[in-house]
Amino acid sequence: MSMIKKIAVCFACTLLAVLLAAIYGALHDQITYSIAIEYFTVFKFDQFGFSDLGMQSPRLTTAWIGILATWWMGLILGAFLSILGLIHSDYKTMFRFVMRSIYITFIVTILSGVLGYVVGWFDTETYKSCCFPYNIQDPINFTLVGSIHSYGYAGAPIGAVLGILYQIIMKKKNV
Repeated sequence: MSMIKKIAVCFACTLLAVLLAAIYGALHDQITYSIAIEYFTVFKFDQFGFSDLGMQSPRLTTAWIGILATWWMGLILGAFLSILGLIHSDYKTMFRFVMRSIYITFIVTILSGVLGYVVGWFDTETYKSCCFPYNIQDPINFTLVGSIHSYGYAGAPIGAVLGILYQIIMKKKNV
């Protein structure tokens, strides 16, 4: 019976990770839309095939793009962290440590995006060649948002590695 409960925890934690990732993506893209509208209206709407639809409701389209761009990362990392959680002694301990490892992943992802903002802010050279083949009116903010997005994507697997290490350390401590 214990293994059945642990498998249920795997599914529940993975589902929660997908939900958190989707919410994060929608909110993240709303914030970055406020920094550089063109990053979405010129680049992301086209990349996701929403060029024609996006202008009817750009904020809603931006949120949808955020969801589409992140839910799958929540699925992959959440499933991996949840399966790793099977190492814990019981389903309650497993749930606690898997969720904490998911939170670690999200915190590192957010901090990586902030680092991307700082790096993008001080990078005065990249924006000069950033936007080919697009005709961008505000290349500095366009590049800034690109930096935020890139660093965030890099932060997610780094956060997952830290979440993995966290779970292993907790297991070794017999917590």
